[in-house]
Amino acid sequence: MKIRVATPLDADEIARIINAAFEIEQEFRQGERTSTSEILTSISMKDEIFLVAEDAGRLVGAVEVRVDGDAGYFGMLAVDASVRRGGVGRALVEAAEAYCRGAGCSVMTMSTGENRTELIPYYEKMGYRVTAVEPSTSSAFKYPIRVVNMEKRL
Repeated sequence: MKIRVATPLDADEIARIINAAFEIEQEFRQGERTSTSEILTSISMKDEIFLVAEDAGRLVGAVEVRVDGDAGYFGMLAVDASVRRGGVGRALVEAAEAYCRGAGCSVMTMSTGENRTELIPYYEKMGYRVTAVEPSTSSAFKYPIRVVNMEKRL
């Protein structure tokens, strides 16, 4: 498996992987998690990239990564169902952390909806700690949810 920075040519496949992984949120999310155009916009921004995991020439995972001063952020971590539980997600998070560390970040942040209770222990095993739980201001949700913010010192 190889992890690399995504290019615009990867946008369709990144959107497919993310939307498939986030289908579990259909109960409380309106519509799909992302789109090809949103991925292309993110890729074109100065302080934002997507990292992708590639296996035998096929994309099997993706993660959004942003740098804001000394804080890094990762989001939309998604792994293709065919390779889940094989370390791809962890490898993508570690690559995101390394990227942000290289950009001068001293802390890595992320957030998830409190409804995704399986994710909080997953990130805690990687050294992330809950820093705040607050109401979401996003209109993407069918009903009010709370967002769990987490961080890890780099």
